[in-house]
Amino acid sequence: MKMKLESIVTKAFLAFSCLLALCSLGGCDIVVNEFELSPPDNGTVWVELYNTEDAAVDIDGWVIKIVDEAWEGPIRLQGSIDPRGFLAVDGQESWITTGNGTVYLYDASGVEVDKTPQHGDNEHSDFTYGRQPDGKDTDTRADFGYTMASKGRSNGSGALNQAQ
Repeated sequence: MKMKLESIVTKAFLAFSCLLALCSLGGCDIVVNEFELSPPDNGTVWVELYNTEDAAVDIDGWVIKIVDEAWEGPIRLQGSIDPRGFLAVDGQESWITTGNGTVYLYDASGVEVDKTPQHGDNEHSDFTYGRQPDGKDTDTRADFGYTMASKGRSNGSGALNQAQ
Protein backbone atom coordinates (compact mmCIF):
# COMPACT_ATOMS: atom_id res chain seq x y z
CA MET A 1 0.00 0.00 0.00
CA LYS A 2 2.86 2.37 0.88
CA MET A 3 4.51 1.72 -2.53
CA LYS A 4 1.23 2.49 -4.32
CA LEU A 5 0.82 5.78 -2.41
CA GLU A 6 4.42 6.77 -3.18
CA SER A 7 3.80 6.00 -6.85
CA ILE A 8 0.67 8.20 -6.91
CA VAL A 9 2.49 11.06 -5.16
CA THR A 10 5.42 10.75 -7.59
CA LYS A 11 3.11 10.79 -10.62
CA ALA A 12 1.19 13.80 -9.26
CA PHE A 13 4.46 15.65 -8.67
CA LEU A 14 5.67 14.86 -12.19
CA ALA A 15 2.37 16.01 -13.70
CA PHE A 16 2.54 19.27 -11.74
CA SER A 17 6.18 19.79 -12.79
CA CYS A 18 5.26 19.24 -16.43
CA LEU A 19 2.46 21.80 -16.16
CA LEU A 20 4.86 24.36 -14.70
CA ALA A 21 7.38 23.63 -17.44
CA LEU A 22 4.74 24.11 -20.14
CA CYS A 23 3.78 27.47 -18.67
CA SER A 24 7.43 28.54 -18.64
CA LEU A 25 7.92 27.47 -22.25
CA GLY A 26 4.97 29.44 -23.57
CA GLY A 27 2.17 27.00 -22.75
CA CYS A 28 0.63 29.85 -20.78
CA ASP A 29 0.35 32.35 -23.59
CA ILE A 30 0.63 35.88 -22.27
CA VAL A 31 1.96 38.27 -24.91
CA VAL A 32 2.97 41.89 -25.08
CA ASN A 33 -0.03 43.07 -27.09
CA GLU A 34 0.58 46.82 -27.36
CA PHE A 35 3.10 49.37 -26.12
CA GLU A 36 3.59 53.13 -26.00
CA LEU A 37 7.19 54.32 -25.77
CA SER A 38 6.56 57.84 -27.07
CA PRO A 39 3.43 59.10 -25.29
CA PRO A 40 1.86 62.44 -26.13
CA ASP A 41 2.07 65.42 -23.75
CA ASN A 42 5.00 63.99 -21.77
CA GLY A 43 2.78 61.12 -20.67
CA THR A 44 3.91 57.86 -19.12
CA VAL A 45 5.15 54.88 -21.15
CA TRP A 46 2.90 51.84 -20.88
CA VAL A 47 2.64 48.22 -21.93
CA GLU A 48 -0.47 46.11 -22.48
CA LEU A 49 -0.48 42.34 -22.01
CA TYR A 50 -3.02 39.92 -23.46
CA ASN A 51 -3.92 36.43 -22.25
CA THR A 52 -4.61 34.24 -25.28
CA GLU A 53 -5.68 31.33 -23.04
CA ASP A 54 -9.16 30.19 -21.99
CA ALA A 55 -8.13 30.28 -18.30
CA ALA A 56 -6.85 33.04 -16.03
CA VAL A 57 -3.06 33.22 -15.65
CA ASP A 58 -1.36 34.24 -12.39
CA ILE A 59 1.34 36.83 -13.10
CA ASP A 60 2.57 37.41 -9.53
CA GLY A 61 6.31 37.99 -9.70
CA TRP A 62 6.40 38.51 -13.48
CA VAL A 63 8.38 41.47 -14.85
CA ILE A 64 8.14 43.62 -17.94
CA LYS A 65 11.44 45.18 -18.97
CA ILE A 66 11.56 48.01 -21.47
CA VAL A 67 14.99 48.39 -23.08
CA ASP A 68 15.55 51.67 -24.92
CA GLU A 69 19.17 51.93 -26.06
CA ALA A 70 21.26 52.31 -22.87
CA TRP A 71 18.17 52.74 -20.65
CA GLU A 72 16.08 49.98 -19.01
CA GLY A 73 12.85 50.21 -17.06
CA PRO A 74 11.37 47.27 -15.14
CA ILE A 75 7.67 47.01 -14.29
CA ARG A 76 6.89 44.40 -11.63
CA LEU A 77 3.56 42.61 -12.01
CA GLN A 78 1.06 41.09 -9.62
CA GLY A 79 -2.40 39.56 -9.81
CA SER A 80 -3.76 37.65 -12.75
CA ILE A 81 -5.08 38.21 -16.25
CA ASP A 82 -8.54 36.90 -17.08
CA PRO A 83 -9.08 34.51 -19.99
CA ARG A 84 -8.80 36.46 -23.26
CA GLY A 85 -8.24 39.50 -21.05
CA PHE A 86 -6.04 42.58 -21.20
CA LEU A 87 -3.85 44.21 -18.58
CA ALA A 88 -2.27 47.62 -19.16
CA VAL A 89 0.50 48.79 -16.84
CA ASP A 90 2.29 52.12 -16.68
CA GLY A 91 5.97 52.76 -16.26
CA GLN A 92 7.22 55.45 -13.93
CA GLU A 93 6.45 59.08 -14.72
CA SER A 94 10.17 59.91 -14.53
CA TRP A 95 11.07 57.50 -17.35
CA ILE A 96 12.09 59.28 -20.52
CA THR A 97 12.69 57.10 -23.55
CA THR A 98 13.98 57.85 -27.00
CA GLY A 99 10.92 56.07 -28.42
CA ASN A 100 13.10 53.27 -29.80
CA GLY A 101 12.75 50.20 -27.70
CA THR A 102 12.16 46.53 -27.17
CA VAL A 103 9.75 45.15 -24.57
CA TYR A 104 10.54 41.89 -22.75
CA LEU A 105 8.19 39.84 -20.56
CA TYR A 106 9.61 37.46 -17.95
CA ASP A 107 7.71 34.98 -15.79
CA ALA A 108 8.24 34.66 -12.03
CA SER A 109 11.19 32.28 -12.53
CA GLY A 110 12.95 34.74 -14.88
CA VAL A 111 12.19 32.86 -18.10
CA GLU A 112 11.55 35.09 -21.12
CA VAL A 113 7.89 34.60 -22.11
CA ASP A 114 7.68 37.20 -24.89
CA LYS A 115 9.80 39.83 -26.62
CA THR A 116 8.82 42.46 -29.14
CA PRO A 117 10.99 43.49 -32.05
CA GLN A 118 12.64 46.88 -31.58
CA HIS A 119 10.28 49.59 -32.76
CA GLY A 120 10.79 53.30 -33.13
CA ASP A 121 8.20 55.99 -32.46
CA ASN A 122 9.28 59.59 -32.02
CA GLU A 123 5.92 61.16 -32.86
CA HIS A 124 4.62 61.68 -29.28
CA SER A 125 1.15 60.92 -30.63
CA ASP A 126 -1.78 58.67 -29.71
CA PHE A 127 -0.47 55.97 -32.05
CA THR A 128 1.21 52.83 -30.72
CA TYR A 129 2.50 49.48 -31.88
CA GLY A 130 -0.07 46.75 -31.31
CA ARG A 131 -0.56 43.17 -32.39
CA GLN A 132 -2.96 42.80 -35.30
CA PRO A 133 -5.11 40.92 -34.39
CA ASP A 134 -4.78 40.74 -30.60
CA GLY A 135 -2.40 37.99 -29.51
CA LYS A 136 -0.95 37.30 -32.98
CA ASP A 137 2.46 35.78 -32.30
CA THR A 138 4.56 34.62 -35.23
CA ASP A 139 7.74 36.12 -33.73
CA THR A 140 8.06 38.60 -36.60
CA ARG A 141 7.70 42.38 -36.95
CA ALA A 142 4.58 41.71 -39.02
CA ASP A 143 2.69 40.84 -35.80
CA PHE A 144 2.55 44.56 -34.99
CA GLY A 145 0.82 47.42 -36.73
CA TYR A 146 1.10 51.14 -36.04
CA THR A 147 -2.39 52.08 -34.96
CA MET A 148 -4.47 54.32 -32.71
CA ALA A 149 -3.79 53.52 -29.04
CA SER A 150 -6.28 51.16 -27.41
CA LYS A 151 -4.79 50.83 -23.93
CA GLY A 152 -6.43 48.03 -21.95
CA ARG A 153 -8.75 46.87 -24.74
CA SER A 154 -8.73 45.15 -28.13
CA ASN A 155 -6.54 46.61 -30.85
CA GLY A 156 -9.26 45.84 -33.38
CA SER A 157 -8.18 44.72 -36.82
CA GLY A 158 -7.43 47.87 -38.78
CA ALA A 159 -3.77 48.85 -38.44
CA LEU A 160 -2.82 51.99 -40.35
CA ASN A 161 0.24 50.33 -41.78
CA GLN A 162 1.93 47.05 -41.00
CA ALA A 163 5.41 47.20 -39.51
CA GLN A 164 8.06 46.17 -41.99
